[in-house]
Parts: sequence; structure tokens; C-alpha cells
Amino acid sequence: MPTTTRRFTAHSNTGNADTQRKRELGHIHQGRAALRWSEDDYRFHLRNLTGKTSSAELDAAGRRKVLDHMATLGYSPKASTFKPFDQAAKIKWLWKKIGEHNGLRDPSPAALLAFIGRTTGSGYSDVKFVPTMEASKVIEALKAMLDRAKRTQAKEGCAT
Repeated sequence: MPTTTRRFTAHSNTGNADTQRKRELGHIHQGRAALRWSEDDYRFHLRNLTGKTSSAELDAAGRRKVLDHMATLGYSPKASTFKPFDQAAKIKWLWKKIGEHNGLRDPSPAALLAFIGRTTGSGYSDVKFVPTMEASKVIEALKAMLDRAKRTQAKEGCAT
């Protein structure tokens, strides 16, 4: 029986490649500013390293060359400060806001978990365990509740 050799093929998403390109171009421009290169200095380095005069013309290998060269000169890109979206924190924040607008009979964490259970059809011991899709449903329901609580509070404020 003949053996078959399997080869791994990496598939990349064009959106991911475009995001990576934009990130690298941003790092190149940050590096240019950090190294205090004039326009002429910048074009000189690009031309010597890649043969191109604009970073927009660079492919992935060219961008890597430029960034590696900048690293040898002392530039390192700033660390990303992006933090992933925390749905559990948003759910708790919305629940608190609804309570502040007198939209809840019981603003306790146990009441929040009971609400999540009714909304999703599943019980959870903590908000952080709610799956992303179900957390999105809970967030939308809470936003609607907050809007109703605000409208009710505004009507009561006008009536007095």
C-alpha cells in the first residue's frame, strides 16, 4: 500500500493581510518620527533597503526589511494597548446603570444571574461564563431595559 505525504498549506485571509500591512506601515511611520528622519532621510533609507521610494509600494518582505533596519537603529514599535472587549464587564455596568435609573426591583448580582438565565435559557454561576453569542443577547436586552428606565424616569421627572 503506497503512503501518502500530506502537506500543510497555510491559508491567509485577505482581511488579515490588509490589517497586518496597515499595522506595519503604521510602525514604519512611527519609527520615522521616533528616529527623527527628515523626508529625504526617509526616502534614502527606503531606496537603499528596498529600491522603493514609498512605503505604500512595499510588500511584506520590504516592510520587514525597513522595520528590521529601524530596530538596529534603536526603534522598537510601541506595544499595543488594545484590550479585548469584556462583555461580562459591560453586562455588569449596564445592570448597575439600570439600577441607578430605578429600573430594577432587585439590583443584586443574584438577580442579574437570574435575568441572564431567563434571557438565555441557561443558568450560569458567574457572568464571565456566559458565551459570547448569549452575552450579546443579554447586552441588547439590558440596553433596551436601560432605555425604558431612562424614559420612565424622565416622564416621572416631568410629572412632578
